[in-house]
Amino acid sequence: MNAVAAAEPERVSLAELAAVAQRRPTALNPLLQRARPILYALILDRIHQPEVAEDLTQEALQDVMQGLPGLREPRAFPAWLRTIALNRCRRWWRRDPEETVDPGQDYRRLVHEDAFTEAARRETWRELQRALEELPEKSRLALLMHVLTETSQTEIAEALDLTATNVAVRIHRARARLRRSLQPLAPITEEEWENAR
Repeated sequence: MNAVAAAEPERVSLAELAAVAQRRPTALNPLLQRARPILYALILDRIHQPEVAEDLTQEALQDVMQGLPGLREPRAFPAWLRTIALNRCRRWWRRDPEETVDPGQDYRRLVHEDAFTEAARRETWRELQRALEELPEKSRLALLMHVLTETSQTEIAEALDLTATNVAVRIHRARARLRRSLQPLAPITEEEWENAR
């Protein structure tokens, strides 16, 4: 049995998994499971809409399945994965907006009883997006992969072409910057409310 295939999937690099999956289609599932959170984080970083990012991630996984047999250098798999994610985002941005918009959607949202809650949630999401965009790109991507998709620091390092130590530092610093940026959005305590009156 191949030593790479026998190793635990978490300990095998994406490039090694890609090489095995090219030879044995039965090894495709572990590769796709490891690629999925990376694709999702990369796409969400560009699109900023979780539902759309989820759909585009599925499409990107289809691209990986179709293109993997033709990948010449399996060790280039992480960079190829980033390219697939960015290409899916570009296609989405170039789409015809008429195709994806339900004409009654905005009207229904206005009359929905939770409209104010929805508006507040969207405003908070916008503030989070703004704060994330202020982070350096690789720090932002490392944080998104780590927090949203629970990707290991080793996998993040491989996907972003960094060292695991550098990933840990970037995640720590990104969290600290986000805390400072989002401090005004923290819920007000009873004591703060009483002092403000």
